[in-house]
Amino acid sequence: MEGAQAETSVAVRDWRFATRRARRTSGRSIFAWSVAGIVLGTLLLAWVFRGQISSYDASTVYADRSALPMGSAGSPLGTDVLGRDLTARILAGIPISLLFGVIPAAVGMIVGMAIGLVAGVKGGAVDKVIMAVMDVLLAFPFILVAILAVTVLGPSLRNAMIAVTLAVLPKNARIIRAEVLSLRERDFILAARLAGAGDFRILARHLFPNVAAIGLIVGSVDVGYMISSTAGLSFLGLGVQPPDVDWGTLISDGGQYITTAPQLALIPSLLVALVSLSFVLIGDDLRHRLGGAEDR
Repeated sequence: MEGAQAETSVAVRDWRFATRRARRTSGRSIFAWSVAGIVLGTLLLAWVFRGQISSYDASTVYADRSALPMGSAGSPLGTDVLGRDLTARILAGIPISLLFGVIPAAVGMIVGMAIGLVAGVKGGAVDKVIMAVMDVLLAFPFILVAILAVTVLGPSLRNAMIAVTLAVLPKNARIIRAEVLSLRERDFILAARLAGAGDFRILARHLFPNVAAIGLIVGSVDVGYMISSTAGLSFLGLGVQPPDVDWGTLISDGGQYITTAPQLALIPSLLVALVSLSFVLIGDDLRHRLGGAEDR
């Protein structure tokens, strides 16, 4: 009788814990996706209706509208010293700035996952050579690798994305390799080898499905990092080149007038921070859902 009561008590306690955990996870998910949805949805809608929001061209110089303050007629965010409307320039930079984050993060994770899988499965000399190359790249700070790549390839939007992708590869490859090294000692991998499965079959059917969730989590977090990094390259003049515009170039141009017209640099900086935070929240929620992390 006492044993049955003890089992019931344990079951009730476990059920209560699971219920509390589910509520916390649900609340975290709602908050994360709501913030991300509001920020990204608002930006995308603003870009779609940019013609109705601002009637000015993002790159056209209007000499008679130079350095207008915030709240000016037709330019609620003001203009720069060349008379270019800040609202129009921010809206024009939305697709470039978002692609700056999504494409490098996706490519960096896919290629990094492939490198980590091959290194982890093959082991031996192949693993040592691959990891030696990754270690050399990791020895240099992220931004220095990106600057070096852009310097070699030349400043442009495409080359800036290539640069930050190359800079993030070593981290992603090592994360996936570490997970593969853990998985390949599990019973189901040993059973597959005993059944005659080769390296490719084990990689494709057993290892890849188990590391894909980690890749998705890391990649989603990297999006925000890529946006801020590529904005930094544009700030240094190594990213987007005129007449194209992104938020990094706006920060760079506006930084010269931070004391007289702070909105020129602060508003695009705030947008970079908000978009980066949105993707970090998404990545954190995916980590809890797919990674099985417990929030105690």
